[in-house]
Amino acid sequence: MEVTLRHTIFISIVAVMLQILIVHHASQPGILDLKTPEMKSSTTTNSTNFSPSGDSGLVISGEPAFVGDTLTASLMVTNKGNHTGSVSLQITHYESERLFQGEYISISPGSTREVQTRFTTELPGKNEFKWQLEVLGQHGDANLEGNLSIEASSSQILSLTTKSISWSSSGGLEIDISVFLSEGKTRPILLTVSSEVSEGTKNLQGILIDANPGRRVIDFSLGDPGSTEITIQAIPIQWKSSNVSQNITKESIVAPYIDSSSVILDAFFIPEKPSPGSRVLVDVSISNEDEKMAQTGILRLISSSERTILAESPVPSLTPGSSVNIEMSIPEWIERDNVDVEVQWSSDGVVSSRIYSIEPNVDDRGLELPFDILAAGYGILAGTLIILVGTFSWRAVSSRTPTTSDFRLREAKESQSSQLNIEKREIKCSFCDQRLTVPNDHMGAVRCPSCTMEFIVGGPDESNEGADKLSVVKSTEDILHCPTCDQALRVQLEKRPVMSRCPVCKTQFMAETEGEQDV
Repeated sequence: MEVTLRHTIFISIVAVMLQILIVHHASQPGILDLKTPEMKSSTTTNSTNFSPSGDSGLVISGEPAFVGDTLTASLMVTNKGNHTGSVSLQITHYESERLFQGEYISISPGSTREVQTRFTTELPGKNEFKWQLEVLGQHGDANLEGNLSIEASSSQILSLTTKSISWSSSGGLEIDISVFLSEGKTRPILLTVSSEVSEGTKNLQGILIDANPGRRVIDFSLGDPGSTEITIQAIPIQWKSSNVSQNITKESIVAPYIDSSSVILDAFFIPEKPSPGSRVLVDVSISNEDEKMAQTGILRLISSSERTILAESPVPSLTPGSSVNIEMSIPEWIERDNVDVEVQWSSDGVVSSRIYSIEPNVDDRGLELPFDILAAGYGILAGTLIILVGTFSWRAVSSRTPTTSDFRLREAKESQSSQLNIEKREIKCSFCDQRLTVPNDHMGAVRCPSCTMEFIVGGPDESNEGADKLSVVKSTEDILHCPTCDQALRVQLEKRPVMSRCPVCKTQFMAETEGEQDV
């Protein structure tokens, strides 16, 4: 018992002395620096100790590689420390010194997580890389880095060609394209069809396909693209095609021809009789009575006399048998008695038009006097006085006896009486059939006071054959057609018969109501 007690006391004393020695040496500088990473993780301070998990090492996915391909490198990392830390995988290309770095991954003590990054091969043949596990807030560790070699082939060739293009009024625009991919891997490709419009580029259609090596035909049904040129493009998704690839093409397209007479225009002016300077609304109806589609176009309101554009608006495409209403506005109406407005639709060189003759609002114009009423009153009074004085003077002179009358005055009276004895004849106006009286020997121009038109008369025995040659157009509605150019005109029924003039070919004709009898 005594021997055992002595040994116990001795062992306790030795243990105390060893602890004193350990604490003494630990307090000296440079002693803890000799510990390995595994030793650091066994201390009581907060620390991390990252190392690759198992013997898997760095794993590369995405091979076989081609130039421009994106590969993925991954590494399983274990934290053997007692503190949570974040790591990121870095890959550097030796020749170009391009750095690829993934996201920082947080790893708690005792856990293992996958750390990865994406990188690309830049050169054909062997590509040398250096990989390193970067610890957030610490310097690199030689145990957490290495080298990597990737063999890359030349980029695959991607070619795009157009096989056929057809555009019909029923089926619209249809295009067949051929896509070729050279030998290698299956690749994702985005096929897009676009057109250039006034607002910029308009995407018509897009298809995402997985293209196998070889040739493949793709059909596009585009309807009405609203343009005369389209662009077709094959876009590689997350890979790079060869520099000799032809993956974009532009094609010119021609819309089906439509007969202009099949586009019917009908316009309504609000108000029907606008006042000069006022705002006028115009509702235009456009109908397509053709079997072909009418492409997008422009609708214009044009002053026929000055050929100035009063208003303009775009018009969408019209399928066969369809119609559309376009509302337009004329900010300020023209100050003229009668205004001929041409409603014109045009698309790809096809033009359809119709002319409307608009009368002004006479009632509104009559309310505004262009002169001073007081000044007009004074003028009327002064004119009346002058007429009275002149009348009295004339009567005083004409009542004198022959012996005291003036010779010139008598000569004037004799001239007037001789004019009353001139023989006259009755003729008929060539335009409105108004009966007129002219001197029997008069030859030349005569103006009709009823229709204000001028015509030529010959001698007293000349027959009035010019009137028989005047064209007469009759209809049962406000719309009739010019006898020369067949232009549609509007002449109101309540104003007929009336002399009309075509604003296009300037032909004059008599507009009458169908069934109207000559008086």
